[in-house]
Amino acid sequence: MTDLPPHRYLAHGLKRGVPPEVLERAATQIETSEFAGVAPILSLRHLSHLTGASYGELRRVVARAADPYFDLTLPKRSGVRPISMPEPTIMAVQRFLLRRALCSLDLHPRSHAYRVGRSTITCAEPHVGARWVIKMDLRNFFGSITEKDVYRVFKSQGYSSLVAFELTRLSTRASSAPGSRRVPVPESATRYRVTPYTSNWMGTLPQGAPTSGALANAVATPLDHDLHRVASKAGFVYTRYSDDLTFSTAKRVGPARAQEVVRTVSRTAASRGFQVNSKKTRVLGPRTRHDVLGLVVGDDRVQLPPEFRRKVEVHIHGVETRGLAAHAEIRGFRSVFGLVAHVDGCIAYATGIDPAWARLQHGRWVGALRRAGYPI
Repeated sequence: MTDLPPHRYLAHGLKRGVPPEVLERAATQIETSEFAGVAPILSLRHLSHLTGASYGELRRVVARAADPYFDLTLPKRSGVRPISMPEPTIMAVQRFLLRRALCSLDLHPRSHAYRVGRSTITCAEPHVGARWVIKMDLRNFFGSITEKDVYRVFKSQGYSSLVAFELTRLSTRASSAPGSRRVPVPESATRYRVTPYTSNWMGTLPQGAPTSGALANAVATPLDHDLHRVASKAGFVYTRYSDDLTFSTAKRVGPARAQEVVRTVSRTAASRGFQVNSKKTRVLGPRTRHDVLGLVVGDDRVQLPPEFRRKVEVHIHGVETRGLAAHAEIRGFRSVFGLVAHVDGCIAYATGIDPAWARLQHGRWVGALRRAGYPI
């Protein structure tokens, strides 16, 4: 119905008995959304209509009467990463919001994660040719972004106070951590005679939700502007990939100047509500290998780490000499399919960094799989 021209929309609504003042408010909201470049969402029930999700289920999630997530962990270098995976209905709603409500965010150009056409490669490339590289990490990046932060993002996209609040609740997960605060109910909840959405706990961004990356980038954009200014003033280049901050310079600055940049960055992050994890801060000088986001940043290009190349070549050689099943068992894969998927993924990743090497390994890999009788 919101695709109708304004005059026909008003006439259609009046014909159905909708009060004129309600139609006028809706028309104004539609126009505001169109100017902002996002999908008009007039109410929670309208979102239910747009996505096919049950209105009752959406209402329960917004009221924090239901927790539509299940927890899992993924391995990482320093332990495990906790993931909050949304249930299918909320996952679909969040994907709709990502495509239609968070599609026109004004993000900083030095932010590279969760964005189409950008990757770890594009984030590492600005640091090619650096003499000094500083790597820093933001502690609990997603968990430090609260409902209040997310609400401001949806408001900035032109949504009404009530709808912005409801979209916020659909994009965050309530936390029962000690010290969490009660979320204030917007005045619009009473004005429209909606039962107040009270909750004992402040919600935060769940790592694993489709909307979390875009929302985190939006909330961190003021920090990106601050850190870009800090870096430029010190003669450094700045990039951010999610919670990973990288600074580099081709100048002969010395370790004392590098540590000064580290202290300034830590203070700047704290002023924006983020905390630097000092245990993960690394200052890499001219005589050390410059690793950025798992890539080697050399004097003239981004390269694959030698240990990555060795890992892929060892797997291919193992299948060539032992066979697929034997090598999968020796290397601890649960099945040959897991091994094949792993090597396929590594070669696909390498294609964007070193195409010539990736083509060579792909040819060897396909040949080894065919000899092992694996269907290609």
